[in-house]
Amino acid sequence: MAARPDAISPVNKPRRILIADDSETVTTLLRVALEQSGYEVTTASDGQETYELGKEGFDLVILDQLMPGLLGLEIIDKWREDGLDLKVIMLSGVDDEKTVVDSLDKGAVDYVRKPFQLTEILARVRHRLRD
Repeated sequence: MAARPDAISPVNKPRRILIADDSETVTTLLRVALEQSGYEVTTASDGQETYELGKEGFDLVILDQLMPGLLGLEIIDKWREDGLDLKVIMLSGVDDEKTVVDSLDKGAVDYVRKPFQLTEILARVRHRLRD
């Protein structure tokens, strides 16, 4: 299967996406779908691992808010302190307005509530990688 045009960077390399969620079911579902679309995917299952991997630079991060070790918002804060400006789509079962607003105010480019529709996540990924 050929990679989608948005899955390839201007220098003809696959776009790199970090999926960070402590649910193996979620990471596997997203990883398989994104890899089939031509993206290069790395996964993480805890906050500290996610923070460290983020330093490697990714085109996009799909980040769960409730991660063991460090919360998603704490990870974003630490990346910003380090001068990293990663595009982050927050993915969370937390469904309160304050968390959504805090995520967007701290720099997340989007917020998706669990449970989610896979086709919607893929569309949001394509959209954010066109920005």
